[in-house]
Amino acid sequence: MPPGVPLSPPPPSALANPESLTRRSHRFQPKSIWPVAILAMFVMLAIVGIKAYRSLSQNPAQSEQTVEQEARLPVRVTRAETGLAQKWVFDDGIVWPVKRRVLTFQAEGDIQAIAKINGRDLRAGDVVTKGQVLATIDSRRQRSAIDTANADVEVAVQQRNQAQATVVQAQASLDRAKSDLELAKTELVRYQELFDQGVISESDRDVYLNQVDQAEAALRSAEQDVRSAEDGVRSAEAQITAAQARVTETNVDLEDTQLVAPIDGVVAYINIREGEYWDAQRLNSGSDQDLIESAPIILVNPQDIEVEIEIQADEANEIDPGQLTYVVLEEDVSAAQAAGASNQDLLEIAQDNGSRGTVFSVSPTQTPGSRGTQVSIRGFSSAQNLR
Repeated sequence: MPPGVPLSPPPPSALANPESLTRRSHRFQPKSIWPVAILAMFVMLAIVGIKAYRSLSQNPAQSEQTVEQEARLPVRVTRAETGLAQKWVFDDGIVWPVKRRVLTFQAEGDIQAIAKINGRDLRAGDVVTKGQVLATIDSRRQRSAIDTANADVEVAVQQRNQAQATVVQAQASLDRAKSDLELAKTELVRYQELFDQGVISESDRDVYLNQVDQAEAALRSAEQDVRSAEDGVRSAEAQITAAQARVTETNVDLEDTQLVAPIDGVVAYINIREGEYWDAQRLNSGSDQDLIESAPIILVNPQDIEVEIEIQADEANEIDPGQLTYVVLEEDVSAAQAAGASNQDLLEIAQDNGSRGTVFSVSPTQTPGSRGTQVSIRGFSSAQNLR
């Protein structure tokens, strides 16, 4: 019989006619499962009946004693309820793109130019590309310093070349001095033999002895000239290195007069105009708001944002990185709470009107002034109320 096909009892006519069963007894007939199932059911009922009979036939005193013993186990029944494991935290926060750059001049001077976009000055909302010059201040002093440094490099190179030529000349003089010394020594040996044979006088021999002494002195002088010339080469090379360093430094000074976009992004804030004088005292970094209002230019990448909020330290202890977070405007929640909204209602408001993200970081220290803890929220899957 194929699997999955239910078994069924034989038709009533077959059960009612024993002869038909007898006639078919010589052929194989599959046995029905129903008698077995019925038997099992009866066995179970019999067991239940026996247990029921035994329980009814027990001594009532024993039954009461059993009930009293079981009643000694205290049981407390509490209704299970589902709720929201959440907590609302309200405080001032600031929305920042994760990639943001504060551009400021490192030099002082009059602002000479601001980048033009479609014939107009750069303004907030304009898209810029990495490496684009956005603003410059007067750089005449820096460019003059670059010219001077480049001239110093050329002078040092010329001095190095002259020192190298002097080395070549000194080396040639040294070679001649060595040759002259060898010749003087050879002559001295020959005239010493003549003096020993009595052919020449002592004074004649001393002439060649003096020539050897003079050749040795000339050799020492030539060696000193070579060393001096090599020192001159090293000094000239050091001057070249110093001049090149000044060129690099002056180029950096020139870069300090320019604001160049370090990333592809959008101008979020611009607080400078052509003709204004810029100095470092204009930049106020006391707070985020002060920085926004005083920095020359702030660039952002609006595709990836974060929320920075400062909360009380005891509340920060309950927050861990990676926790799910909804950022909701305070007025939305306050209005709902005033209307008697439940936690479930607030959650629905957060899901409908808020921005869903995760806790990115929790500062391990407290800010000195407010004694609060800085919490950063990133990874927003939706940021409908943060733009």
